[in-house]
Amino acid sequence: MMNTNKINKTIRVNMKSKKLIINSLVIAVATFTMTGCSALQETMASQMEVPTLENQVNRVAIGMTIVRENNIMAYKIPISSDAIWPTLVSADIDENQTKYIDNVLKADPYYSTVHYTKAIQRKMLGSGALMSQFGDFGTLTAMILDQSVSPLAYRAVSKISIFYGEDAKQWPNIFSFDSAEGSFLDFKNATLQEIDSPTGDVYETLGEAVISLAPVSLQKDLESAREEMLEAFELTASLKDDKGEYDAELQADAANKKAKTKQKQKFLTNKEINEIKNELAVLEERIKQAESVADEKEAIYFELLDRATIALESDINIDDEAYVKLAKNINIVANEIDYGATEAYAAFGLALTNLGTTNAVLNFPKELVSLAVAKARVPSYLQSKYDKRVERLVKNAIYLLPNIFVGTYYASKQATLAQKYDDFTDVILEAYATKMEQNKAQDAAQKEASKKKLAQATN
Repeated sequence: MMNTNKINKTIRVNMKSKKLIINSLVIAVATFTMTGCSALQETMASQMEVPTLENQVNRVAIGMTIVRENNIMAYKIPISSDAIWPTLVSADIDENQTKYIDNVLKADPYYSTVHYTKAIQRKMLGSGALMSQFGDFGTLTAMILDQSVSPLAYRAVSKISIFYGEDAKQWPNIFSFDSAEGSFLDFKNATLQEIDSPTGDVYETLGEAVISLAPVSLQKDLESAREEMLEAFELTASLKDDKGEYDAELQADAANKKAKTKQKQKFLTNKEINEIKNELAVLEERIKQAESVADEKEAIYFELLDRATIALESDINIDDEAYVKLAKNINIVANEIDYGATEAYAAFGLALTNLGTTNAVLNFPKELVSLAVAKARVPSYLQSKYDKRVERLVKNAIYLLPNIFVGTYYASKQATLAQKYDDFTDVILEAYATKMEQNKAQDAAQKEASKKKLAQATN
C-alpha cells in the first residue's frame, strides 16, 4: 500500500479524487487489455515496458515470425477439401499449450534471463510513457501488463509447433534476424513436418485452391495475374530491404558517435554519409515506382477475383460436397492469415513508433551498459545464455529496420489478399448455408404435411 503521509506531502487534497479515478481507470484498462485481442494487449504492454531496443527487436522478431507463418499457410502447405491443418492453425490456445510454450521459451537466452535484468534496466533506462503518467501506480500496472511472453508470441510459437513438430530442437530460430536477400519470407535451417495427408484434389498453394473454385473461363487469367503480382511484391520488398540496411547503417553510426567510445571505432565520414543519403534518395524513387507497379498488378488480380465472385453468385456448384468443404478450408485459412497479418502489422508499427519516441537507437550504448551491470544478477548457470542474449541483440540491432520495412510491406499485402479470398469463399459458404436452411424448412414442411395426412387418414 502507498504511504498515506507521503501522499499528503506530495499531492494536494483536492487531487485525491482525481488520483482515485486514474487508479480505477488503470485497473479497468489493464483488466480489459488482458482479456482483449492480442494486438491491443501488445499495444498497452509496449507503453509500460522499459524503452529498450531489445524489446523492439523481439517484437519485430515475433512480427516476422507471423509473416513467415502466413507465407507457409499461403504457399507452403498443400490444401484440399479434407485437409485438417486449417482447423489446427485456427484453434484457440488452451492452458496446456500455454504451459508448453512457457517451458520451451525457458531455454531461450532472452526469456531465461530477462527476469534478472528487468528491474535494473527499468531503473537505469526509465519506463514507457504511459507508466510515467500514472506515477507510483504505474509500477503495479506494469506488473500486470508487462508480460515476458506476449500474447503475440504465444500465438506465433503455437503455430511453429504445428508446422515443425513438438520437438523444439527441430524449430527455426525465430529470434535471430537474417538479412540475406530473398530470405525474409522463409525460416532458415528447419524442415516443415507433414501435418496431414489429404486425399482427393490437392492444391499446392492457397491461391491455386481459390482459382480452382472460380469459373473455368477465368482460371487461366487469374493464375497469370497472380504470378505477376507476386513477382512485383518480391521486387518491392527487396528494395525496401536495401533501404532498411542503409538506414540502419546511418543510425548505428549516430549511436556509436554518441557513445564516444574510447576504443578504436570506425565512424562514417561526412562524405560516406552523404553518399549513403544519395543512395537512399535513389532507392526511395525506385521503391515508389516498384510499389506503383505492384499496386497495379494487385489491382488487376483483385479485379479478376471480383469478376469471379460476381460470376459465382449466379452459378455456384454447392451440390458438390468437396467443393463446399474446400471453400470452407480456404475461408478458415484466409481469416487466420488476415488476423495474423493485423497482429504483425501492429507489432511493426509499435516497434517503429517506439524507436522514434524513446530514442532507443541512440540510447543503445547505454542499454548495453545496463545489461553489463545487470549481468551480476544472473545466476552462474545462466551466464552462457546471457552472453548469447547480448550477442544476438547486437547482431539483430543492425537488421532491425530492414525487417520492419519489409515485414510491414508483406503484412499489409497478406491482409488485403486474405480479405479478398475471404470475400470470395463467403459467397459460396453463404449460398450453401441458405440452401441448407431451405432444405431444413422443406423437410419440416414435408413432415408437417405427412402428420396432417396421417391424422386425416386415422380420422
